[in-house]
Amino acid sequence: MRTYQPVRMLSTKPIKELPETKRKLVDAGVSLMRKQGFNATTVDDICSATGVTKGGFFHYFKSKEDIAKAALVRFREVKHQDFQNAPFRRLTDPLERVFGRLDFVKESIGDSKHLAKGCLIGILAQELSFTNAELRGECQDSFTRVARDFEKDLTDAKSLHAPKADFDPKNVALFYVAIIQGSLVLAKAAEANAVLYENIEQFRRYLQGIFGRSSGNSRN
Repeated sequence: MRTYQPVRMLSTKPIKELPETKRKLVDAGVSLMRKQGFNATTVDDICSATGVTKGGFFHYFKSKEDIAKAALVRFREVKHQDFQNAPFRRLTDPLERVFGRLDFVKESIGDSKHLAKGCLIGILAQELSFTNAELRGECQDSFTRVARDFEKDLTDAKSLHAPKADFDPKNVALFYVAIIQGSLVLAKAAEANAVLYENIEQFRRYLQGIFGRSSGNSRN
């Protein structure tokens, strides 16, 4: 049985509490690392994007790995707020929240013919899992948070609509995370979001099957 593994949390302050220069550096780190990855992003790139000197950079961060930690927390913070404020949260039926989450993800990534920005968590997990245990643990924790959040709606929906259905909400939630992260990699390889859209819809059909319901049709 798959279990969630607890990890030590980073102690980075919420971005709104950071000094202006440090906030600019963190935001630039998020943008550049999402676009070109951790390894291809240099301290010089971040300084150039913000107009901050190297001395200014090293006043706030010890290394590129150090700003990557802050960038991950920033990225996670923004995504958490986006999902907490998403329209599907206001739906009373948990199954409709399950399907509404998929609609929200599709709307968030934009046009299927263009390329979505990468997930910073997935990028850092791929590039640093074998070399930076702390960042690897933070990436794992981030994925776990997403899965736990989805698991709550899946559990409530199962209790209400399909109490005898043979599936584990925790495993389905982890499956969702794997589909989104894997599809983002495929989308980057194809230079288009189409595969991400298609896989979300395939996952929707899977959910309709395990819940034995035809609701939750895509609005797009």
